[in-house]
Amino acid sequence: MIIRQALSDDASPLLELKLQYLENTKTLPLFKEEYPNDIDQEREMIERYQSEKNSLLLVATFEDKVIGNIDLTGSWRKKIQHTAMIGMGIHPKWQHQGIGTLLIKNAIDWAKENEVLKIIWLEVYKTNTSGIALYKKMKFLESGYIPNFFLEKGTYIDKITMFRKL
Repeated sequence: MIIRQALSDDASPLLELKLQYLENTKTLPLFKEEYPNDIDQEREMIERYQSEKNSLLLVATFEDKVIGNIDLTGSWRKKIQHTAMIGMGIHPKWQHQGIGTLLIKNAIDWAKENEVLKIIWLEVYKTNTSGIALYKKMKFLESGYIPNFFLEKGTYIDKITMFRKL
């Protein structure tokens, strides 16, 4: 498996991956049909991540197939440009095999070397116990909690915000 920065040529396989893991997700607050990007927009998004000093988009590949991704989305606002929010997804067939750990480790390593970033943060469903365990293992701390934030198949789920200082 290789973890590397996303390239413009990854637009189509990255879009396909996202639509696959959004298909039946119980841990991401977005339905497949709500994902707004087509291939051109996905390519533009990749290029935007490449051009921003405080943002990063990594993909995990196996035999040249994109199987996971993680992004650090840095803020353009001057007062909070030292922060970046994490988003991550892994193909359902590849989940629970350590790929999330590798993606987060690579993102943290990059962020530590980044001259702008000081804090990375994320939001997670309270029911995503494996995700929370992973983030705690990677030294993220809980910093916020909103009850009944997500509505997943008729059930309200609490949101936890976590952060890590670099």
